[in-house]
Amino acid sequence: SVTSNLDAHRQMCLASRGQTISIAFYPEKGLICYGSEQAAVKAGMSAMFQETAISTGPSTSALDVDMAATRLDLDDLGGEIVVLDWGGEKYPTPPVSWPNRHLEEYKLMNGNVTAILHQESKSTKVNSQLYHRM
Repeated sequence: SVTSNLDAHRQMCLASRGQTISIAFYPEKGLICYGSEQAAVKAGMSAMFQETAISTGPSTSALDVDMAATRLDLDDLGGEIVVLDWGGEKYPTPPVSWPNRHLEEYKLMNGNVTAILHQESKSTKVNSQLYHRM
């Protein structure tokens, strides 16, 4: 697994091949957890905060993927990369470079985070609709 926080002020990139990477989204807490063990991302379930970091207003993403805590497991068999971008409102530049702008963007965490997924290998078939995988 690989992690990069080169643009830590606005995004993070996670990759998986040969080892699982799980990402858990907790929109009511404004928290994203990631780890190589599925059980590790459950740590956010018991996290308590003084104030909610992200508004829990109406969902702005399709099919209400972001209304509850969810987990996404990256494809470790074929290899998969995800960019999580939370700077879309503040920064006018697109979250990915020109050659990858054709990739579908998914709104998560009540519309505050954009996820862009890229599957490295086409030898495995992963459902292209994110809500089927969460």
